Amino acid sequence: MLNGGILVDTGTRFTRFPHDFYIVFRYIFRIEVRDIRMVENPVGAFDTCYKEDPNGHDLYFLVVKLYFGSVNPSTMLFLAQEQVVVKYRGLYCLAFKGWNNEYSILGSNQLQGVALSFDTSANTLSFDADGCD
Repeated sequence: MLNGGILVDTGTRFTRFPHDFYIVFRYIFRIEVRDIRMVENPVGAFDTCYKEDPNGHDLYFLVVKLYFGSVNPSTMLFLAQEQVVVKYRGLYCLAFKGWNNEYSILGSNQLQGVALSFDTSANTLSFDADGCD
């Protein structure tokens, strides 16, 4: 079993973070989108969902930047709105979940449109946000 770290799993839909990290991530997300009305009792497995604008206006959510190793553009995975929230039963829900493991899983919702390049000789994985265009 892994002790920390992150797995890339295209068979898992949503990214999962260790519970303690997820609580902090979710807290910051909620603060940043406080102007959008949050649902008191979200549906399904989601714990952070927002209602559509009753006037039909588009909602805009945060982008998320995931850094691997160091904080610089070469180790960043930029996640746009459709990779951060998912539309579920008429709600916009945070497309990340917490779980009781010490490692994270990067899921397919966050990998939409991202090309993965494996360098087996260097034992590395690279993300190319424009690789699927």
